Amino acid sequence: MPLKEESVSPCNSCKNLAKSFLKAVDETTRRSFEGGDADWEKQKLGNYENSEVRFIEIQEKLCNDVTTGKDQCYNLAELYEEELEDWFYEKRAQKQDLFQFLCINQVKLCCPDNTYGPDCIPCPGGVKEPCGGHGKCKNGGTRQKPATCICDIGYTGKLCDKCKHGFYEDANGTSFSCKKCDKACKDHCRGPGPKNCEVCSDGYYFLQNEGCIIEDDSNNLTEGLSQRAEDLKIGLDNVITAATQAVHPEL
Repeated sequence: MPLKEESVSPCNSCKNLAKSFLKAVDETTRRSFEGGDADWEKQKLGNYENSEVRFIEIQEKLCNDVTTGKDQCYNLAELYEEELEDWFYEKRAQKQDLFQFLCINQVKLCCPDNTYGPDCIPCPGGVKEPCGGHGKCKNGGTRQKPATCICDIGYTGKLCDKCKHGFYEDANGTSFSCKKCDKACKDHCRGPGPKNCEVCSDGYYFLQNEGCIIEDDSNNLTEGLSQRAEDLKIGLDNVITAATQAVHPEL
């Protein structure tokens, strides 16, 4: 039993058709021949440019380059042949975009970027900056619904306007970004570096003025502080001894 062909969404199927049609238009473009009669070539090529012969050649090439959803592409090409003819003979000369003309305006399988649904309403967060600029609008550009935000790494919330656990908010005026906590922090942090950890990661210990440091560093720091304290004690003892001898030289 043959495997069932992988399908694509209606909008992507229309995109495939539009791309394939434009590719075929480019492949059937005939250029002038060197050394020929310029007036004759202009007349003949001009006639071919908008001819039925060329349109048939384009149809023969349609969807051959599509890898996923080829059958869907063939079906749409047959279903919307009149719309493709309209664009080829009329709208093409008016410089109208094929995808917008066919997929958005005529057959209504797609929407403009960052809009969705039957009426192409704005995605969450608006058309200009959907999902706060920190994610992508699922179903954006299609007639499907609902539209939800798929947040970038580190962001969460319906509008991707919050930082996930393990990230902290780095505000800059009216904008912000979510940055990953230091590896010394476990889950939460208030800002950059090991000093802003709320809880230390396993194998790390919290020290005043240092934050979360790894166990070896903690031991080294403790030993260093102990040695420094010992040096200070010895120094203080020497000062006291010297002062005592100065006051009581007989001692």
